Amino acid sequence: MEFQVSARKWRPQKFSELIGQEHIVRTLRNAIELDKISHAYLFSGTRGVGKTTTARILAKAINCAKGPISEPCDECDFCQEIKLGNSIDVREIDGASNNSVAEARELIETIQYAASASRYKVYIIDEVHMLSKSAFNALLKTLEEPPPKVVFLFATTELSKIPETILSRCQCFEFKPLSQRQIIEQLKIICDQEGIEANGLSLEKIAKSGAGSMRDAQSLLDQVIAYCGNKIENDSVEEVLGVVGRTTLEKLVEHLIKKDSVKLIESVQSIIADGKDLNFLCRDLAEYLRNLMMVKLSNKPEVLLDIQVCNLQVLQDQSKSFHVDELQQMFSVLSRTEMEMKRSSLAQMIFEMSVLRLADVRPFHRIDDMIKTINSLEKKVEQPVVVSTTPINSVKDELKKNPPIELSSSHSLDSGSNWQQIKQEICVRKPVFKHYLEQCQVLAFSESDLDLGFMDAITLDQVKNQENLQLVKDVVKLVCDREINVTLVLSDKASVPVTNSYSSRLASKEKNRNPLDQDQDKSEAEIIQDALDVFGGVVIK
Repeated sequence: MEFQVSARKWRPQKFSELIGQEHIVRTLRNAIELDKISHAYLFSGTRGVGKTTTARILAKAINCAKGPISEPCDECDFCQEIKLGNSIDVREIDGASNNSVAEARELIETIQYAASASRYKVYIIDEVHMLSKSAFNALLKTLEEPPPKVVFLFATTELSKIPETILSRCQCFEFKPLSQRQIIEQLKIICDQEGIEANGLSLEKIAKSGAGSMRDAQSLLDQVIAYCGNKIENDSVEEVLGVVGRTTLEKLVEHLIKKDSVKLIESVQSIIADGKDLNFLCRDLAEYLRNLMMVKLSNKPEVLLDIQVCNLQVLQDQSKSFHVDELQQMFSVLSRTEMEMKRSSLAQMIFEMSVLRLADVRPFHRIDDMIKTINSLEKKVEQPVVVSTTPINSVKDELKKNPPIELSSSHSLDSGSNWQQIKQEICVRKPVFKHYLEQCQVLAFSESDLDLGFMDAITLDQVKNQENLQLVKDVVKLVCDREINVTLVLSDKASVPVTNSYSSRLASKEKNRNPLDQDQDKSEAEIIQDALDVFGGVVIK
């Protein structure tokens, strides 16, 4: 007997044999039983999910010798003719090769004639979205007012390309992709009937590679059987289909945990050298990250995962090294990568760069946490210093014996650390400032002034922008807890070490002071002011 591929040999011939489209089957059966058969149906969905098969079964059901009936007998002459494609009243047309307006008009002319033997005249147009705009327009009138006992059955994989005028004249049904479990069950039936020995893990990989398409999965099964013979082994499936094993994925994730970009890219190139399919690798790695997320979030991950395929202990150990944000970002990167690889001739380079991007993923910072960090920088209100009624000369003598020491208080200005805080906060609010501040030098930083020098005029102009300058002033005020005058200048001088407020003013006073006046006694107001400069606070009278 001539060999027949599994997709044709095991094609459903009755509604009861259809897999995964129960909602559509129920609607069509009810329409037949209630004698409410529409003149036009549109079946949409991805490839290999049963659109054309359903159209043929519906054609048999309404033309069956025992019908119209909700389940065709598949034995009468009408059912057999439709099954073999020999019925003169059921025409199956390829929309891709018969898409001109002339062919549409020829079709319309034949519609006017009644069915020769069958009950209904049925036109099945596959890939109907390939029809030209003129061909669609030619069909409009016929679809709106069709001759009696004529049914149009349209099938398409691209619903968005069907004109709205056509959609409004049809009953539309969207076919869902088949689940992995549904495909596996069907593959098991085929293997049992064909005498093929296959374990669950092998069929799992075949079903996963089918990506929701029963026809694709059955074609891959034929390919594996041709390679392995009557006994399908897991290693052979990986070799034929170009998929990577669980151990390889675990190693890749270990490299991600260690942020080892070199080992990561070496592993990817080794996988490519072994002839593995990069699209499958991208999809499998994304699924592995999804499994890590399920393990991290769920108290009972075994309910959400297929334990036969996953190593739960390894997933639990690896998930501890990732933050939820990191896993979400990695999954998003791989999702975009898979789409880009399908559209580009540089698939390998796209995947390599994306994998390197995974090694650099960091968790997001929550805005609430950032606000708390900023608030923690605010200075606490210090206790006021009470100036006693001790004679001023006694205070002076004490100051001479024990020189002032800068106290570390919440309001004191530590220019070095304050400037680092200012830079960090500015870059958080506006990352582009990281480049600007690399060209910036602190020329002076005191209690009331901050002078910043820039080495090129372009950067200076950017920072002088009203919005950017206001941002700098706001951050300086926030960190220093006071109004400080910010001055921006063009300067090619090296950074001048900055000093704290009191030390800077004291040095300036000492430099400009007349030597003849050094031994003169200070006034009471000057001594009090010095004490306030050193200790802060207010005078309580």
